[in-house]
Amino acid sequence: MLIINLLSGCVTTQSESGINDEYTGGVWITYSELNTILENGNLKENFNLVIKNCQSVKISDIYLHVRAFGDSIYKSEYFPLTEASKNYDYDILQYIIDECHKRGIRIHAWINPYRISNSTSDINTVSEESPAYRWLKDEDGNNDRNVSICESGIYLNPAESQVRRLIIDGIREIITKYQIDGIHFDDYFYPTTDENFDKASYDSYASEGGTLNLSDWRRANVNSLIGGCYTAIKFTDKNIIFSISPAASIEKNYENLYADAAAWMSGGCVDYIIPQLYFGFEYPLEEYKFENLIDAWVNLADANGDIPLVIGLAPYKIGETSDADKEWSEREDILARQVEYCRKNKLVIGYTFFSYSSLFSDKEQNKKQLTNIKEII
Repeated sequence: MLIINLLSGCVTTQSESGINDEYTGGVWITYSELNTILENGNLKENFNLVIKNCQSVKISDIYLHVRAFGDSIYKSEYFPLTEASKNYDYDILQYIIDECHKRGIRIHAWINPYRISNSTSDINTVSEESPAYRWLKDEDGNNDRNVSICESGIYLNPAESQVRRLIIDGIREIITKYQIDGIHFDDYFYPTTDENFDKASYDSYASEGGTLNLSDWRRANVNSLIGGCYTAIKFTDKNIIFSISPAASIEKNYENLYADAAAWMSGGCVDYIIPQLYFGFEYPLEEYKFENLIDAWVNLADANGDIPLVIGLAPYKIGETSDADKEWSEREDILARQVEYCRKNKLVIGYTFFSYSSLFSDKEQNKKQLTNIKEII
């Protein structure tokens, strides 16, 4: 039923998706970068500079981290306000949207759907207003399965319907309260392959007659969320874009993160995919060379409904000196060449840089790469 729910009622055409014909250039602004912008108390001046920098390289789309750890940069009925946002007596998300729209830049609300913490497994470090905290501290214990704790941190449990409802309600809150242009997920789905992560949920599923093995069941849980999010978004406004940014390896996504990009594409439940192709042209492993990665994703998209691709690029690697990535310190034109390569394929409709602070760094190597990008665009 989870798979059927994903595939039913999700199909859209590109003309209905809100994506126009122009080639898109994007940038991710992470929660830590946004906190830096917010913490000195001068959002308006600081974000004006962000917009000017983005305009200098024809950025059309900003992916803004609005919820990274089960908290929110805007006042929410479901999630606690981030500490940095508490410094302001006005709605910072509304301000950012308004300023970007004045200048023709689209804003996508970037959400980590499941992650509560990736630095501690101590629930007492989490805000008491967090749904994860409330569920675990519920005295009757009825909601304990909604939250999973493992060595890597604290996460909402993808298997539980209350979790999916919370995430979808949170998305519906954003798209009804704000004139947002898109909802965006990155590659944080299941944080571990350990069978103990969601053992109680899987045992319950199996005892009720479920026949999927653990891996397929986990993928079905993620698929159910993706389908539900897409349906909620398009029911509210068909022009709002829903995008997902999986890791570079299609196999790793499928086997380790339980993220089935092919199913999302064939089911028509995303408007575009932004694979994180954070590798150069000279990477020692053949399958991870940039051209081979992009070709693999193009082939996947071509075989599953021609869903468009926006390619995630890695200015954060500029200056890297490790043996595998030394070209990032030896070459000044990697990003410019990658932008050119993206433009050669009909299914690639743009590129997005990870992330803002690296793209516009004052370091000499970064500035040279940026100059070469400007010459290309």
